[in-house]
This record gives sequence, C-alpha cells and structure tokens, in this order.
Amino acid sequence: MSRPRTELETSFREWTFLIPRQNTRFQVVEIGNFFKMAWDLTSKEHIETGQQIIKKLATEEGLAMIKALADGKLDGVELGTSLCIFKDRTLPFFRTISHPDILSSLILETPLDTICTFLFGPNGRRAINLFKSTTSALGALAREETAKDEDLTSIAVTASLAVLERIVELNQSAQVITEFTSIVNDFSTSIPEQLLQAGSRSLARVRQRLGLGAAMPLSGGRPLEQKSHRPVFEVGQDLPGAFSELGPRHDNDHANIFDIKILPTTEEIQSPRLEYLPSSDPTKHHLPGLEGLLDRQFRLLREDTVGQLRDAVQMECKRLNKPLNAQPPSKRQNNGVRNIIYHNVALLRLEFDRKKGLQVVAEFDQPPALAKKGAKEREEWWRNTKQLQIDAFVCLVSSTGRAIFFSICDPTPTPPPKRKNGEEEREVRSAGIWKAFDERPNLFKHADRATIMLSPVEDDSEDIIWINNHLGKTHKLRQSLVEFPGILLPSFRPTLQALQKMSCTLDLPFSQFIAPDIQYAGDVDIPAPAYSRRPGFAFNLETLAGGEQLRLTPGQPFNDNTLREKSTLDDAQQLSTINALRSCLALIQGPPGTGKSYTGVAIIKALLKNRNSAKLGPIICVCYTNHALDQLLEHLVKDGVEQLIRLGSRSKSELLQDLNLHHISKEIRPTKIEGHEKYQLYAKLDIALDEIEELMPGLRDPAHWSNIKEYLENHHYGHFKQLFGRGVDQDGFQEVRGRKFNILNSWVKGAPKRITSTRPIPELLGVNLKEMSGSERLALHRYWIQQNTTELTRRFLHVLDSYRHINDSLKRCHQELDLRCLLRAHIIGVTTTGLARNLDILRRVRAKVVMFEEAGEVLEAHTLTALLPSVEHAILIGDHEQLRPQINNYEFQYDNPRGAKFSLDISLFERLVHPQSGYLKLPYSSLEVQRRMYPSIAELVRSTLYPKLQDHPSVSTYPEVDGMRKRLFWLDHNKREDASPSNTAQSFSKTNAWEVEMTAALVSHLVRQGIYRNEDIAVLTPYLGQLQKLKQRLRSSFAIVVGDRDLEDLEVKGLEGDSEEETTANQGNVRKTTLLNALRIASVDNFQGEEAKVIVISLVRSNDERKCGFLKTSNRINVLLSRARHGMYIIGNTHTARPVPMWDKVITILENDGNIGNTLALCCPRHKETPIEVSEPDDFSILSPEGGCNRKCISRLGCGHACINKCHSEPLHNAVRCLERCQRVKKGCDHACPKFCGDPCDSKCQIQMPNIALPFRRAWIDEATKKFIVWANAQFVPLASRMEQAEAKLRESVTEKQAPKSPLPGQAELSSALDKLSLEQIGLTGPRDQQIKVVLEACKANPRYKDIAWLRKDIKRFLKEVDEAEQPISRIHGLVQDAHKHRGVNTEIADVPSVLQVRNRLLATVLLLRCDYAILFDFVTHGGGMASGGNLRDFRLSLALNRKDCENLIQESRSRQQPTHEVEGLLYWARFVALERSRSASLSDADMTTLVDRAHDQLYLARNICNTYPGQTAGMPAEVSEAEKMLRDSTFYAPVTNLEKAAVYAAMAQSFQVGECGMPMETARCPQCGATVGGAHHQPADGVRRAEDLEAEFGRRGR
Repeated sequence: MSRPRTELETSFREWTFLIPRQNTRFQVVEIGNFFKMAWDLTSKEHIETGQQIIKKLATEEGLAMIKALADGKLDGVELGTSLCIFKDRTLPFFRTISHPDILSSLILETPLDTICTFLFGPNGRRAINLFKSTTSALGALAREETAKDEDLTSIAVTASLAVLERIVELNQSAQVITEFTSIVNDFSTSIPEQLLQAGSRSLARVRQRLGLGAAMPLSGGRPLEQKSHRPVFEVGQDLPGAFSELGPRHDNDHANIFDIKILPTTEEIQSPRLEYLPSSDPTKHHLPGLEGLLDRQFRLLREDTVGQLRDAVQMECKRLNKPLNAQPPSKRQNNGVRNIIYHNVALLRLEFDRKKGLQVVAEFDQPPALAKKGAKEREEWWRNTKQLQIDAFVCLVSSTGRAIFFSICDPTPTPPPKRKNGEEEREVRSAGIWKAFDERPNLFKHADRATIMLSPVEDDSEDIIWINNHLGKTHKLRQSLVEFPGILLPSFRPTLQALQKMSCTLDLPFSQFIAPDIQYAGDVDIPAPAYSRRPGFAFNLETLAGGEQLRLTPGQPFNDNTLREKSTLDDAQQLSTINALRSCLALIQGPPGTGKSYTGVAIIKALLKNRNSAKLGPIICVCYTNHALDQLLEHLVKDGVEQLIRLGSRSKSELLQDLNLHHISKEIRPTKIEGHEKYQLYAKLDIALDEIEELMPGLRDPAHWSNIKEYLENHHYGHFKQLFGRGVDQDGFQEVRGRKFNILNSWVKGAPKRITSTRPIPELLGVNLKEMSGSERLALHRYWIQQNTTELTRRFLHVLDSYRHINDSLKRCHQELDLRCLLRAHIIGVTTTGLARNLDILRRVRAKVVMFEEAGEVLEAHTLTALLPSVEHAILIGDHEQLRPQINNYEFQYDNPRGAKFSLDISLFERLVHPQSGYLKLPYSSLEVQRRMYPSIAELVRSTLYPKLQDHPSVSTYPEVDGMRKRLFWLDHNKREDASPSNTAQSFSKTNAWEVEMTAALVSHLVRQGIYRNEDIAVLTPYLGQLQKLKQRLRSSFAIVVGDRDLEDLEVKGLEGDSEEETTANQGNVRKTTLLNALRIASVDNFQGEEAKVIVISLVRSNDERKCGFLKTSNRINVLLSRARHGMYIIGNTHTARPVPMWDKVITILENDGNIGNTLALCCPRHKETPIEVSEPDDFSILSPEGGCNRKCISRLGCGHACINKCHSEPLHNAVRCLERCQRVKKGCDHACPKFCGDPCDSKCQIQMPNIALPFRRAWIDEATKKFIVWANAQFVPLASRMEQAEAKLRESVTEKQAPKSPLPGQAELSSALDKLSLEQIGLTGPRDQQIKVVLEACKANPRYKDIAWLRKDIKRFLKEVDEAEQPISRIHGLVQDAHKHRGVNTEIADVPSVLQVRNRLLATVLLLRCDYAILFDFVTHGGGMASGGNLRDFRLSLALNRKDCENLIQESRSRQQPTHEVEGLLYWARFVALERSRSASLSDADMTTLVDRAHDQLYLARNICNTYPGQTAGMPAEVSEAEKMLRDSTFYAPVTNLEKAAVYAAMAQSFQVGECGMPMETARCPQCGATVGGAHHQPADGVRRAEDLEAEFGRRGR
C-alpha cells in the first residue's frame, strides 16, 4: 500500500495538469494560473518541489508554455491591461526562475540555462519583446504611490533584472544587439533610483556585459586627470603574447590571462626569453583598471609559484641534453625552489582506477644513499626522508624536451563497487590486471630500481598520447623525475584559476575603490553597505550595548553615549566597530595586543543580530592560516554563536570537529531529483569504465596478436580473412598437419626469398598477404600497429573525456548537499586557499558580508578572490606594520630595491591604507589600547611605529619574571654566526651555535623557577636553521611544540629530518622536566597573532659585514618585539643590528633604560641579595645550578632529612629523592628496610629468610589440582550455557523480521543507532578487543548487546583465572624454585608443563572466539537493516588479527593433541574469512580470493580431523559443512551448538577423589574422549599411573 501524497506533491501534480496536450491552444487563463501556481509552489522553499518545477519548465512542454508567455502580442493593449498581464503572468515566472535557491543550485544550472537560452530566442527577438513590455509595466508600476505597490515594484525590478542578467551572460551576441542597450536605458530612466537600488548589482553587471557606462564616480576624492587606456611602458618592456614586438615567447604566452595554462608548457620551459611581468604602476599595464589589476596579480603570483618550478625543470632538461661524460651529478638546487632528482626513469605501463582516473607506473634508479642496503633499511629510509609521498608534486623531464607534471598517488586500487545479481566480471578483470603485472609499485622492494604510481595533474590529450607512445623499457630516452618537496598544486592553482575567471566576468565588488579607472588624490568617502541603504533600515546594536536598545542608521548622526556606558569595548574599538558598520569597505588597523579578534567577534555578533532584517545570508570569515581560523571560530562558538560551519579538513580544534562541512553534509538527505540524477550518472560511469577496461589491454600492448586481429577485422577485412580466416587458438597459434605455429609471426618472417619488391603502404593495403616481400611485411605490420595505436588512443581519449565529464557532474551532485548546508549557515569559516578551492560553491551562497582576519598578511590575489560577486560589505582587519604576505621570490619583495616595482608582498589592506603617491587612499580606523605587553616592552614599538598606542592599566600589574633581575634585557655578544655549509639545505638558512647554547641555558633557568607552565615560555628566531638546532638541543629536556606552519617550512627546506644517531642520543639522555608541559619554539614569521608570558629571542646574525638578514625590515622586528607579556630577553649582536634604523632606535631605548649589556643579571628568589651575572652558557650551571643561587638548600625534605641540593624552587625541592636509609618498618616485622628513604615502600616485607624447609606431599598437590579442575568445570559450564542463550537471543531478530511480533528488546534503539551510523564511517580493525569496543560503543544507546557484553567480561575473567600460572602445581613449582635459588641449587623440573591443566584455558579461548564472532556476525549481517532497510556505508572490516588468534589456538591444540579445539580453531578461521569477504578494508580481490582458497583448505583439514577422531569431534562435521556453504555461497549462517558438544559440557561436572597416598579412590570417565580415569581403593585404572618422578623431585626440593 503506497503512502498518501503530501499537500505539496498533490499541488505539483495539479500544476503539471495545467500543461495542455499537444495540438491544443493555450488559453490566457491557463498560462496565468500555470505561472502563478509555479511561483506559489516555489515560494514555499521546498527544495525538491522547486527542483521539479525547473526541470519541468526545461522540458519541451514547459518551454512551450514559456513561448506562449513570451510571444504574446501586447501591441495596442491598454497600459492597465498590460500591467495586469505582467503581474499575473510575467512576474510570477520571473520570480520563479530567479528565486535565490534556484539561482544558486548546482543541479539546476543546466535546466535553468536551457530556459534562459530559450527566452533569448532567435537573434534575441523573444527576450527583446518580453523585456520591452516588462520595462513599460515596471514604469507604470513605479508610478503607483502606495507602499504596498512600492514593495511589489522593488521585487519586480529585482526579479526582472536578475533574469535579464542571466540571459545576457549566457548569450554573448546580446552585446551587438542594440535593442538590449535600449532596454537597459529604459530601466534606468523609467524606474526611480530608490526602487532600482535592490537590483542595482544586476543592472551594473548587465551594463558591464553590454559595454555601457563606466565605474561609479567616487565621492570625496579629487580626480587627478583622466588617464588614457594607452599605457606608457618603460624602455625595454616586452609586452605579452601578440602585443610583443618579437611575437609570442612560446605557446603559453598570451595577452589574456584566461588563455594561460597554470603549469608551464614544454615550449615555455625551453623558451630563453623572460616572461612579461607587469609592475605595480597601473599606467604601465597593457590593460586598464580592474582588468589590469587582475592581469598583474595573476602574472606575478604565477611567476612566484610556477616560475621557480619552470626554472628547475629547465635546468634538468639542459642537463639531460648534455653528453653523458660531461654530466655533473645532479644535486638539490641551492637557488630557487628546492628539488630532488631521480634518474633513468622509464614509464612502464598505463593503469586506470575507478576513482583516481588515469595512472602511469614509472620506474627509476634507487638513490645513491640506498646502495648496499637491505629492503627493510630502504623502507625505513623512504619513510624517514618523506620523499615521494602520496600527493607529492613531480615533473617528468625527457631528453626529447617533453615535461609532464604529475602527482604521486596511492598504488592501492580502488575496490570495485558491490555488484548486483552475483555479477563479478569487473572484479575478475580488475584482479587480473594485478595478476598480469606481478606486483604493485613499490619504492623499496628492489635494490636497484624503485617503482611508483603517477597521476597526471592536467587533462592534456597530447601528454597522454606522448606517454602512450613512450611506454616500456625499450625506449632509449634519458628521463628524470624532479620532485618539489612541500609544494602542493592545490596551494596555488585554485587562486590562479579564480583570477582567470574574474578576468572574464570582471564582477569584483568595490572595484571603483580597489582598481579605479581614474586616479584620485586625497581621501575618499566610502558609502554604507547596499543592504543598509534600503529605506527604513537601521542596525540594531543591542549586542554591543549590553542589551540596551541602540540603533545606527547609516548616513545619519549617531549618539554613542549609550555605547560608551554599556559596551565592553574600549573607545577605539567602539569607533572602529561603528565605522565598520557604516562603510561597505571597512579597514581596521590593530597594533599588537589591541584586540583585533575581539573587535572582529563584536562586529560579527552585531551583524548576526541584524541578519534577518538585512537578509544577509551567511557571513564568511576568512583567515590566512588554519590556526587563526580555529581561534576565531572557537571564540564565536564559546560566545554562543550558532549555525557555524567550517570548510577544510586541517582543523586541529576538537571543539569544531562536528561543525566541519564534511561532517554536517552527511546528515543531509538528497532529494528524489538528486538521487535520480546520481543514479543515471553512476550508470553512465559504469558504461565508461567498461569501455576503458576494454581498451586498456590494447593500449598496453598494441602489437599483441589479438589486438592486431581485432584491428584487421574492423578495418582491413580482406587481410583479416587471409591471416586469421582458418581460426587460431587462444594463444594465436594455428595447427597445420599436427604442428602448431604462431600465425602472425610466421607471416611476418615467412616471406619467400623470390619476392623482393618494396611497394608503398597504400598499395600494400590491396595486395594479397602471401605476395609481399619480407620488408613489405615488416612495414605493413608496423603500419597496423601504428594505426591500431592511433585508433585505440583516439577512442580512449574520447571515453576519458566522457569519464571526466561524468565525474564533474557527480561532484556537482555531491556539492549540492554541501551548498544546502552552507545556505543554512550563519557563519562560514574558511582559509584563503580553501575559499579559492571552493569558489564555485561559495559564489552560490549569496553572502553579503565577508570579514578578513590578519588582512595585512594576506596576498592581494587571495583577498581579491575572496570578494565574491554577491558581497556588499567587506571588513578587513589587520596591521600593515606587522608581517607582510609571504612570497617565494625575493625579486618581487617590496624591501628589495629590484623588487619594489613589483611589490607582490604588499597586501590589499596595506595598498589601500598606504597607497603610493597620488593613488586612492581609503579611510581606516585604528585600535589604540594594548592589553598584552608590560609598558616597558610596549615602549619599543610605541616609540618606533605606534605613537598613539596606549597601555591598559592591567598590563602594569604584571608580576616580575621569576629568576631574573630585569623583565627586559638585551644580552649583547660578539660570538660569530656559523659558517654556511655548502650544498646542503642549511645553506639556505643561518645558525649560531653559541646562541643555541645560551638560549637553552636561559630557558632551563626560567623553567626551574617552577612558575611557568604550558607554553608560557616561547623561543623565537628568524631562521629555520636556528629553529631546527634549538629544537634538537631543547627536546632532550622539554616537550617541544613547533607550529604546523614551521613544520611545513622545515620540511620544504629539507630541515625536518633528524638523524638516527641524534634521536638515539637524545632518548633518555636527560629526564624531561615535569614542571613544563610544553615549550613553544617558533620562527618569527609564523608567530604573528601569538603571545607568551616570557619570550626568549635568538637573533642569530653576528658578522663583521653587519648584515642583519631577515630582521632588517620593521615589520618582522615589530612582530618579534611585541609577543611578550611579562618579560623579553634578546640574545644578539648589537654591532650587527645597529645599521638597521628601527634596531638603532630600539637599542637606544634599551641603553637609556639600562636594559642592555654583556652580562645577564639573574635573581635568586630566596636570596635576592646575592648578585648573579652570567655571560656564557656554562655560567648558569656554576652560579645558578638549580635555578636559584649556588648556596646550599636550607629547607628540609618532606621526610625530615636535610636537602643536599643547591638552592632551588619549591617544586624542584618537592621532587628531590632522598638518598638516606629508609627508617620505616612494617607492622609485626622487625626487619630494617633496605631501600632509600625517597623510594616508595613495598606492601610486604621483602627480606629473604634462608634455610626454611618447605613441607611437601604429592597428595596435597593432587587434591589442590582436583579442586582446581572441579572449580574450573563448574565455572565453565554456566558460561557455555549463557553463550547458547545469547546466540539464540541474537538469532531471534532474523526470525522476528520474517514474522513480526513484539519488537526485540533494544532492537528499535539499535536500528536508530545504526541508521545514524550509516552516515558515518565504521571501522572494525585491529585486535578483537578493539573491534568489540567499537561495536559496543556504537550501540551503547540500546540494551541489545548488554547481556553478551557482560558474558564476554566473565569469559575473559575466567580465561585469566585458568591460566597455567594460577594453577597449584605452578605456584608450588615457583616457590620451590625460589627457595633453591637462594640456596644456590640450579635444577629444573622438566615435565611440569605436562602436568599443568590446559584444557580449561583452551575451552575458554574457544568460548571467547565464539562470543566475539557472534557479536561481529550480528552487527555486520543483521544490524544495518533494522530501521530503514539500508546497509551500513563506508564500512571497513579487517579480521587479520582474528585469524591470527585462531592460528595460535590451532597450533597449541595440535601440539597438545586436542583435536576438538583444533577443529574449532579451523572453523572460526574460515568463518572470519567469510565474514570479511564482502567488507574488507585492506584486501584486494586477488588477495581475498587467495584467502578464501586457504579457508577451503582449513575446512578440508578440519573434516579430516573429524574423520580421524570421530568420538572427540561428534557433531562437528555438520559445522564444517555450514562453513563450507558460507564460503561457497557468500551466505552467512550463525553457528548452532550441537547436542554432542552440550553433552560434553554437562559431563565436565564429573570428578574423582584422590587419597592422601596420592592414588585414586573412585572411577570416572573423561568428558572429552570417554576413556576411564581415576580408579578404586587406592588402585589406578588401566592406563592411569602415579607421577612418582614428579613427587620425588618436589619432595627432594622441599627438604
């Protein structure tokens, strides 16, 4: 019985009935109702209904209705009638197709484009007629005076312009149709500006597309002069592409950046000419305004990233073209980007992966460092060096000049999807690929050559053809593989691609301020955000005023008295916040410690308060680093902000884990339209994959006889019949007169000698094959191979394009769910790189507000790409006096005299705040009160950079730095920096060994004060080389924290590795202190935004040339000096630093205050009068060995003994271990304790008493063993019974499913939990305990597994209790051995293990296996389908350790001659294989097939054991048969306990009595084999003997 339709479904069905059948006339009433009803349904914002409506409108029937609407003749119709028609028909249609959810949808983009293209009509006539009537109706509507009509007019204008914008964007021919210009002008003249405000953005884009008008004139600024678009270039400036006087430099040199490929082409790499690089002066650009800005940013950013890669590849290409004997060994480059070169590369074969696409297997020489090393050493070397890791960026360079870029991909193939109806053909074919090629790519397996899997990073058909033509080892090309460590393509390609798209659309908001066509002098007034200029709107500032009512109306005076009284913001923060709300492009400068983030959060909360009234949509928060983004979003979450989403997977915040887009989107269910779309795409994908798999064998070996045969059959049938007409076997052989021969090879080599002709190929195509000479046959054979390869490649490229198109469509389907989540968000947090990567989807979010944190540290290109077209309000918070954006090429830096003309490292924030002379300067606000630094520390940056910076009263209350005389000091020295080693990664950087030791000594002294905790102390240095040396030096004593960005930089520079010797030496060298959880070490460039109580700085540079290096810029000096809160200590050479102007001012300030010198004054907190001056690292250990002074500690230890250490802090004092003799005694014992006083006492006296005789009688052991067996049996039998009950209870769920009754307890809860889990990834891997823990944790909300979980605990406890070590004979054996050990006797009892009872342990082991299997079996096979019938997705199952446990049981059972348990182990081994078969997490199809074959072998062995021991294995052959059926049919059966086994368990309760003489008193039967045991009247039964040897041995030892 089908479910009833919902109201929306019924309404949609009625709407479709309004579409008339073919050959019937459209009635005006029907058209009006049709579009009005469409809008009514769309306005309900039900996603699925909206999708269905647009899909329907894009069909032939829907377009017919649109045609009837658009082609309606309104000539001669009265204006009132025309207005009614517009309101009733046209406007509902426009509102339907321009609804925000419709416009933003990814899945509706194609049908919506179909509708708009149809609306355009032939030569645009349909759109012209429709919009002429629309503008007339809007003009009439605007003249009506009621407020209601005013709102309607605004809505109508917005919808009409949105549709017109879409039509003009899709049809470029509109630019040359003059009627569209008239329509746009009619919009501007017939509708008041106030009503046009809502659609102003769409109107501006239409005008831009049609080439109408210029940028909005700016208010407040004075134009300098009208600049001509014809630039004046510097002498020698070579223009790009066709503009160059010498012609294009190469095939990738274009005047339009949209035509430039991101990665360098082969011609570009080989080109000797320099690239065109535009300067920062816009008058020298070849393009004006915004176009020129985007062109400059793209070219400079590409050169900064790709240029270095190009140069490195060019050098390797030149090396390959030199003679072999003239080749110097390639090495890592000491200039430009770091690279690693691998030699003698061969491309072995093509592969294709369902998920990863086209792949290439490559082979190259092992690096020289691996010569004469074993496989394990090679594996460790590759792992430690982190070379050629997955996703690494590499370039194949050939001596032919070809260069192709790849990324390293995982060689593990993607498992094929689960097939329906038992179809396994693809699985077989996929497995066959690996079988055919022996092994997967491996870096370390072979001593001489390493193999790797490559994936092309670009879809270039020429590259694919070249690769296919150069496969195999037969090609004698000289090829290398160049790796670029630390460089990832996604880090720069999305931004460059975004700039390219923007150069086409030119839809950058605020372009009139950012890139004006006219230059202005002086300040410019920035208007309020467009959304706030709507009549009647005012900002609600209650969140800023402590809940008090407060309004801000843009453009009107604002009384800030209430804000001053109630706000927690200081005056400068309040002013900055108000100015930010008043300006569409707001700039806020925040000096160090002034609360930039706090102000940003206040602005966000104020905007969220006005979210609905302003229709803001999501607010996008953009940060440069993941760390800064996490901090901002955590602050918002803790302040109660809801509906927050974070994009990107590199968050380290646990608080934000559940707010990640990837996590949230799993909870969104697709609509029917989306599900159907994905189903169709997956079906098409399967077809494409089948075609690719069919083509792959031919591409791998086009010369194979079978491929030649297929080619001839399709293209040269005559030759096919002549060669293969009589048939061949599967190997290409033909039998003639009892002899087999290869038909193709025989023909090629079997030409008669009498034929010597050499005819051309076209003539040979019509000649009989037998009438050709040997040379002709060879030529024709080569021609066949060549043509076959060309044909296969052409087909492959065609299918590959189809595969990529389908994958792109699938990606859009998945992104539709992401988009739905983002549209519901209030806050979207993303990094600049993440934003560029997700630009397509974020453009559809329609965000009106974007906020940038640390905007002064973000490249202008990244900021521009983040200004989405929908943005009406941008807030940039940063500080141009702190760090500038980081770039790779020093030649583009502002501080480099040669790079000043490019100034790529000048952010948009700095460019707008401090423009070059004569350029547009925007107003900005500054924060002025710092809450971080002690006043004397703040003075260093106040006197040099921030004259208006004020100190908050709280900073004056900071305590002194413990252990130091002064909180601020520069330790001046003249110890030279280390000489730079040549040809190593360290040559890039600088180090100073003396400063490393001095820093380590000072940090240790500070830590010993016992005051500073987790990351209270930070060590800063400008150089990565020094950072690495400090890390190595300090990690032996402290837990070191190095930031992610510093770790990445160390890896890129090749400084991240630690040698094995260093690692070993540091382990255990010095015990890490417990006083400090972590010590932060960072480079200056990666510590902006951070702070610490105490900062220790190592400046490194100390040389006679007085070169200050990195720290010559005021930006870096500023960051370095503004991180400390309580104290700061600088270690450096003032003579080297003083030539830098800012350093000179800082040194002068320190000299005036007496805070600089050659010795550093320490202070003992307990003896402050003691003077301590240090100038060398060793001085600390002499003058302050424990962090105090060198006096002896006068305090007593906790035990009362005197402390023998030097003066130290209380935490160190409490940690001292007393070495006096322990004087504590045990109750009832008069022995003196042999331990030290500081060691903990044992629970019992450990004094050994010699010559104590131990009484011993065998009967006692027998009786104790008997009791142990009886007890063990009594414990085991109930456990086995409970196991049967638990299994039966779990089996009930299947029965209940077939015949519904009352629900099983916990079944509903389990179903609900599993339904939730179906959206998450489940992993049952690792040890059994871990697997069961995952299951129980996943289902903890229901009682289904409660009983069996308690049973499992009881089984594990029982297993521990029956261990051999717990048995009486084992304990007595241990006591006797211990006694004789102290008497000097060295003897053993060899046969004790044979006496120990192991059967109960084996039984318990089997029972635990049975319990675990029952839980896993139920969870995997039945648990997923209880609630909704679905199965668990993203399921990972790896039961290798389970099988290992079974193997241990099998081996021990076999050695102890326990056939029952051996069969049990074999059965569960096979059962675990069957369970894992369809859910394997790590095994390929080939590996799984091998595993199933082994399982069959195990079951065969189990059946043989059952046949050999039928008495002991009764009932078990049936279990073997069930297991075989599971493997054969892939059908799961829960094992059922057989009656024979139950009888054995019941018999275990029997026992027999042993007398004191050690002989039996009664007879019983063995419950396992049925044999007689015991005896009667002190006489043993047949086969039972007394263990006299054992008794004698124990008796002798007991005396």
